Amino acid sequence: MAKVSFEQRVERRNRLIGLLRSEAHWTTADLCGHLDISQRTLMRELSDLRAAGYPIESDRGRGGGIRLNGRWGIERLHLNHQEVVELILALAIMETLHSPILTGHLKAIRQKLFQAFPQEQRRTVNTIRKRILIGNNASANVVSLYAEPVPRLSEAIADAFLRQHCLEIDYQSEAGQRTRRVIEAHYILLNWPVWYIMAWDHLRASARVFRIDRIRNARAVGDAFRLRPRPLFEDIFAPYFQAI
Repeated sequence: MAKVSFEQRVERRNRLIGLLRSEAHWTTADLCGHLDISQRTLMRELSDLRAAGYPIESDRGRGGGIRLNGRWGIERLHLNHQEVVELILALAIMETLHSPILTGHLKAIRQKLFQAFPQEQRRTVNTIRKRILIGNNASANVVSLYAEPVPRLSEAIADAFLRQHCLEIDYQSEAGQRTRRVIEAHYILLNWPVWYIMAWDHLRASARVFRIDRIRNARAVGDAFRLRPRPLFEDIFAPYFQAI
């Protein structure tokens, strides 16, 4: 039998992985046929893949069923921290809408999704998750007065929140008074569809809440801030707010 080179083995293994991904179930005979290898060689390749961390499952019985666990691969999506947070947040928002169909398992899905990512990324994402709060849906009166935030301002706010950079904002109060102040965006809160920032306000030297659609201008200023102790903000947390 001709000796197989290293490059040929790598190519064969890549083809095997591709085949396993392409179908939910394979027989050993079909895999051997596609790869033009013996049963013994196939078993050795599958053993090596298992040792490398691939969750390959086998069914005993005639035909020898082989499959790649369907949950495998989520950690290989290569999502950055912000993309992971946005995905988890989208699921959390869907929970608040209380749709009568196809939303009964969203909390479990969020938990499984979070656990599927690498440990180092989970630590970073978990810190961000704890700073994003979900409350009840906004009242009809609040919604009637709500205006969609300008996209460029929303992006500036989100970036400063994630990077922990201070924001200089022009803010218009409910009474129409405008002030300029520097804030540290420690938490963001969603009372669907209204977003709020729970921040440390340098002007008042205390925790304050700002409705995002009332921010008329925003830009990052200064160095990154360190997160202040949570108890400083708990007086403005309603007990039903939950982190995503």
